[in-house]
Parts: sequence; structure tokens; C-alpha cells
Amino acid sequence: MKVKKLDHIALYMDDRASAADFLTSNLGFHVVDHTDRYTLVGAGGRVGKLTLFDAPTGAPSPDPIERINLRVADPESAAAKLPSETNPERQGPGFVFTGPENLPLALVPGEGDFTDYDLEGFVLRSADPEASARGFLEMGFAPGEDSRTLGAGEYRLRLAERAPGSGGMLFHVGCLVDSAEDHRREAEERGLEVQDFVEGPNTLAVFVRGPEGVSVEYVEHKPTFSLT
Repeated sequence: MKVKKLDHIALYMDDRASAADFLTSNLGFHVVDHTDRYTLVGAGGRVGKLTLFDAPTGAPSPDPIERINLRVADPESAAAKLPSETNPERQGPGFVFTGPENLPLALVPGEGDFTDYDLEGFVLRSADPEASARGFLEMGFAPGEDSRTLGAGEYRLRLAERAPGSGGMLFHVGCLVDSAEDHRREAEERGLEVQDFVEGPNTLAVFVRGPEGVSVEYVEHKPTFSLT
């Protein structure tokens, strides 16, 4: 199993239309795709994106995601453009702030070639960060700079100690791979729980349960992939 890069982070939202409006109005994103099931927003179809799904009524959710980091050329300028109710606060070289439905976000300095407002990575809460990191390594993520950090192409997944939370919004983590079918077959051979296999207009995808119950979507872009 080998992850080429992070493709998207899928979130449950109570009002995905309002969430999409916030993200496209304040964070340099646009609507990449929209269906009855989801709204896909990002700086482009081939960079890191957020997929917004309607939160299921009464269904339990994983613990809240700790934070989603967005890389920008100038965090201070980007923070100054945010609505005052987001309460941007400086943290190191960047800013942390609260997005729609209390979604925890951060602006961090970008390095190298990147699309402004691309994802930088995200932080997940874990009861055992080191063990969870080892589990994600076995699922195709790359080693990072320490025992709690992993790579997904130019993006990062970090594990943090679980803190008290009141609910969840993480649906799944989408990772680009060469072959969804190969990853389904290897997951089955390893005894991992394959949750679903989905064919869409632009993609093939297999969903596999990972550490902390996090669903990892291995997504393959079809040759006709056309999202921009």
C-alpha cells in the first residue's frame, strides 16, 4: 500500500452550503464539484481539498479533528481578511482561527511551489499517537520528522493526544493512489476492514478502516479526470 498524496479531507457539516460559502469567500477556495451528496471545495481539482457532506442525523461521529492547516504565502495578510468572529490568533509563524461550525483551522507559511490556500496537512486526535502513526505507516503513509508525523506527498498528517471533545466532524481522509483495486486487494490480504468500493464519474475509490476508526479512502483518478 502506498499513498501518493493527500487528496481531500471529508467532513460532516450541519449546513454544508453555509460552510462552503465561508470557505470560498474567505480562504481562496472555489467549488470544485457539487452533487446532492457533497460539495467539494479547494484551490483546484488536483491539490488538497475539503469535501463537505451533510451530517447524518443521530449517527455517532469520531472525535473532532484537532486542526486543518492551510498554507498561504502571507499568513498575516490572510488572517487580516478573515471575519472578526473567527477570532484569528497568532501561533508561531501562523494563525489559528475558528471556521464554520467551530471547525478548527490554521494559516501557516507555505514553502516551495504551491497553490495559495492549498492544504498543508491536518492533525488528528488519538488515544495513542505513536501507535496510530505506526498504523498509518502500514496503510501507505510515509515516515515524517518524528514518531507522530507522517507524510502524504507534500502534505502532513500529525497525531496528537486526545483531548475532551463534544462530537465529531471527520468523515474520512482521501488519499490519491495509482490503483484503488490493488489497494482493496492488499487490504483484504492484510485482514483490514474494507468498508466500501465506489466508482464515480472521475474516480475509483476503496474505503478501509484505519487507526482510531478513521476511514481512509484510497482514490484513483480515472484517465478522464476533469475537475479543476
